Order: sequence, then C-alpha cells, then structure tokens
Amino acid sequence: MSSQLPSNWITQHSPMPKPNRNQALDLACGKGRHSFWLADQGWQVTAIDRDLSRTDTETNHAVNWNEADLETGDWPFGSQQFDLIVVVNYLHRPLFPYLLDAVRPGGILIYETFMIGNEAFGRPRSPDFLLRRDELADTFSDWHILAHRQGPIHSTNGDEITAVKQSLVAQKPS
Repeated sequence: MSSQLPSNWITQHSPMPKPNRNQALDLACGKGRHSFWLADQGWQVTAIDRDLSRTDTETNHAVNWNEADLETGDWPFGSQQFDLIVVVNYLHRPLFPYLLDAVRPGGILIYETFMIGNEAFGRPRSPDFLLRRDELADTFSDWHILAHRQGPIHSTNGDEITAVKQSLVAQKPS
C-alpha cells in the first residue's frame, strides 16, 4: 500500500460506493495513495498517471492501473463514465470538458489542487498550474456544489501556511 496518507479532503468527502454505482477514477494518481484508499472503501478504481514506475501496482490488484499521458489531447476513456472522479494536486485545464462528461449523472467529482497564491509557498509557481479564484466553482457551476473551499492550507499545528489550494465537491445533475 502507498505509504503516503490520502488527502483529508478526499477522505472526508468521498461517498460510500453503492451497488452498480461503484466505479471511481483517480486522475493523475501519482503513487496511488487515493487509489489504494478508495479500493479499500469498496470502490472499483481505475487509476491513471503518466508514470507508474514508482507506484506499487502489485499491492492491490483490484485497482485497474493505466499509464498514459493525459496532456497529449487524447482522452483515454472514450465515453466511459464514472460514479466518482478524484483529482488531487493536478491541473490541466483542457481536461475539464472530459471531466464534465466522464462523471455519470448523479456522480461526484472531488477536486483539490493549488491556486494562485501558492507561488509564495512552493511549487507549482506557474499560473498555468494554479487555479484562479473560484475557477472550479465556475467550471462546474451547473452542478450541485456540495463543498468548496479556497485559500491558505495550514500545517497540522496551525502555525504556518504550507500551500494555497482550492477544493471542490460537486454532484452532476441526474
């Protein structure tokens, strides 16, 4: 299993899978920390990243691992839809239309990544990889916004700002 813990935003907002509503996508999964966690919760997980060489793909065979570059312009899932899509610490705006289509009606998108202001605290620093204020809420404005936050993220003891992020939980209309 991945040694890195999943994001609190993901663990707090992920719904439980339901019969016939249990397909999850972990987009830009990295080392798989959310893929492993979602699989442990009972989701049928499809995980994708451009490099899985540092991901322990042999640990959980319930996860369908896919190695592909999401920034080539080719959406690797065609018209496949998911009940839950999770995106953490990744931004490639050309994927937004695909995400809008890839969530099944009634499904959930949970997104958490860096926004403008993060450049003062670390990477990423380029505006190409930093969300603008309210960008997620604006992009998914036709959906039911279940939770949204943006701004500084503090260390566990609350003493220092470690990042500036924007997070969203949205349900696609049925």
